[in-house]
Amino acid sequence: MTFDPSADQTIRIEETCVSCGMPMATADDHAPGDPHSAWCARCSAPNGDLQAFEERFERMAQWEMRRNGQDRAAAEANTRAYMRSMPAWREHPALN
Repeated sequence: MTFDPSADQTIRIEETCVSCGMPMATADDHAPGDPHSAWCARCSAPNGDLQAFEERFERMAQWEMRRNGQDRAAAEANTRAYMRSMPAWREHPALN
């Protein structure tokens, strides 16, 4: 194998959302209007701000119920545990 200086040698590191962990490979995956945002389009409000904790928690719990067929209590417990591991939420008072 030889080195080709004309070839694209860029190492691409895929970012992940600091709120939910979703991969953000393209500008459209990021919050609207900010291709460098730390959170994804699903975790952002229409203006690009991070959604309120209550809204994000509810959406993540609903997803957990659909994905794993869990009842509400189990989905909420798993969502809390997961959100405690995410940089955007780990210090949120509702999770302590």
